[in-house]
Amino acid sequence: MLLSNSNVFAKDSVSVGVVNVTFLMENAPQSEVASNSLKSTFSPQEKKLAADLELINKLEIELNKIKSSDADVNIKRRKERELRSLKRVRSRTLQDFREELRFARDTALDGVQKEVFKAIDEVRKQQNVDIVLQDYVSASKSVDITPLVLEYLKKKLQPSSQSSQKTQSQQKTKKATTQ
Repeated sequence: MLLSNSNVFAKDSVSVGVVNVTFLMENAPQSEVASNSLKSTFSPQEKKLAADLELINKLEIELNKIKSSDADVNIKRRKERELRSLKRVRSRTLQDFREELRFARDTALDGVQKEVFKAIDEVRKQQNVDIVLQDYVSASKSVDITPLVLEYLKKKLQPSSQSSQKTQSQQKTKKATTQ
């Protein structure tokens, strides 16, 4: 009696769709935008860390030359202190960089994941699908809505990227006219 009043049995049939969220996360254009944003944000710090490492390597070579020569003990000690200090600073900077990058990556992935899940729900509604399954062993193409969701994500990104390009060109025009 209880089951007959349930909404689950009110319909004659239930439509089911499946979606490959991993594929969508890897191939959604929003993922590429997030990745490019991270690269542009963190690239200068990465280059600075690489330059610091080169400097440390040069100092190590220089110190080894000094150690093998008959140079003054004070010069050796000064170079050793300088090298230890640079290594310490670089180590701290590298640790901070990794933490910032990890946090930024997690935040970006969270945003992309939310967009993907919203897109899945929108496509589900558009296609009149009752249930969407994420984890499945095998499914026919007739119930796989992954391509539809990917297309939805691409269409969703196009207007926003066009409007951001317009905004950037408008800002450049304003700067040029005010100068």
